[in-house]
Amino acid sequence: MISTRTIAPMLVAAPAFAYLIGLVLTGAQPTQRQLVSFEANGVLKSPPERIRRVELSRGDQSAVVQRTGERIWATPQGTELGAEAGKQVSMAVQVMHTSGPVRVISSEELEGVDIAGFELNAPEIVAKLYEAGNEPVLTIRFGARNPDGFLQYMQIEGDRSVYLMSRFVGEGWTASLEQIVRP
Repeated sequence: MISTRTIAPMLVAAPAFAYLIGLVLTGAQPTQRQLVSFEANGVLKSPPERIRRVELSRGDQSAVVQRTGERIWATPQGTELGAEAGKQVSMAVQVMHTSGPVRVISSEELEGVDIAGFELNAPEIVAKLYEAGNEPVLTIRFGARNPDGFLQYMQIEGDRSVYLMSRFVGEGWTASLEQIVRP
């Protein structure tokens, strides 16, 4: 005679076993509902691979690079950047597409506020991103860091809002410029 101690685990296991048999018979893969599909939330709406030219400036330093391959960038004169510098520029472009702002301070919120402390009028670095045409698809200015130092103020040309971005975004552009103009 089968006891209730034996029947109880079998009753609990039967639905799981039936589910597995159903998967085997239908060929269906279990879905991972805890996984979230990736969605690019950056300020660059174009796919990064469409960016053909980047202009960077900081103070009296400036550089222009053009894409000649997937991660290959060169000066307008045709001098190819090294692999590390090319990778740095490609990553900076990619981050503009994938990394969204932590916070957007709307122009309405900024009315009557002195934004000089954001240092956007004398920015740390300016990046202009171009596709095939002569007009930039995105011009961004990175200013000062916020008081805790983890975020950096950024403004998009033509948009009065101020964006708080993770500081690594602006640092990526600064590192790109430093690698390009390195003697």
